[in-house]
Amino acid sequence: MTYKTVTVDVDVYVDDVIDEMNDQELIDELNHRGYAVIKGAENLGFDREDWQFLLEMIDKTPETWYTRRVRDKLFSVRYG
Repeated sequence: MTYKTVTVDVDVYVDDVIDEMNDQELIDELNHRGYAVIKGAENLGFDREDWQFLLEMIDKTPETWYTRRVRDKLFSVRYG
């Protein structure tokens, strides 16, 4: 018995796929791909370089429990 390889090309409209998904399915998929999804969070206008700059600034200050806690928060926002 021989096998034949069949190739199929499909056009998918992203809007149609997203409209069929509920919010939780979309959030789960984004989380699975490594993104952090925060409901109701505003875009603070910070980009990666801004977060990195803040991390570097806090690394230059004397280490205390408070600066360590703030650094952990900045780190989690920067790297997810």
